[in-house]
Amino acid sequence: MLPLINLSPVIASETKQSVKQIPQGIATGHNSQNIPKIELSPGYGVNISFIKSGEIVEKVWLDNPAIATLDVDGCLSAQGRECNQEGATVIHLRRIKPLKITQLPNSSTSLLTAIAKGKSGRKVYLFQVAMGDETPNYHTLEIIPDIKINPETTQFSNIKNNQELQQIIKGLKIVNTRELINRESRLWSRIENFLIKIRMGESVNSAARKSGISIRLVNRLIELGSKYNS
Repeated sequence: MLPLINLSPVIASETKQSVKQIPQGIATGHNSQNIPKIELSPGYGVNISFIKSGEIVEKVWLDNPAIATLDVDGCLSAQGRECNQEGATVIHLRRIKPLKITQLPNSSTSLLTAIAKGKSGRKVYLFQVAMGDETPNYHTLEIIPDIKINPETTQFSNIKNNQELQQIIKGLKIVNTRELINRESRLWSRIENFLIKIRMGESVNSAARKSGISIRLVNRLIELGSKYNS
């Protein structure tokens, strides 16, 4: 039985961000059983940005227009516009007072579907849209390229303290098993970016700073990984 290490204060300080990042594999349903959920609060909108994934949105469908409005930063003929060149990179959702549409059943949720095209071809993105009551902790949902890293085979030949880095990986695996950090969260993506930078030979301090995580969190992962070894 592994001893409990309280990561909650560290995780809480790391996750207070206004942007949430989701890898393409999560948003397309390939790497997760659940599609991303977007909660719209009164007076707040949410942006879905495809800028970092390098994709252009071609089509968008909001199945329940009775709870939200949809806009894009470009031109889409599906919105009833005449476009010289179709395409957008950001989708904006805004909650509205629920409308009564006779053709639609009453529902507080909706499915948002986006068709986006990039270098690897066209992808179908799915999002569950729901109405929330709390102030949102992010205003933009960024779709980012999938990060492919295999902790079991990653070698850190340029790093002097290989043992600590292996402990970080083991600590992250324990965090994942205990579901202490959501794999869809921006924090998880930042930790994965940190590991990639380490693999490329950067120092721990530099990789942590550039990836946006604290040395405090790194030390906690090392501590957790060392308990795994014992």
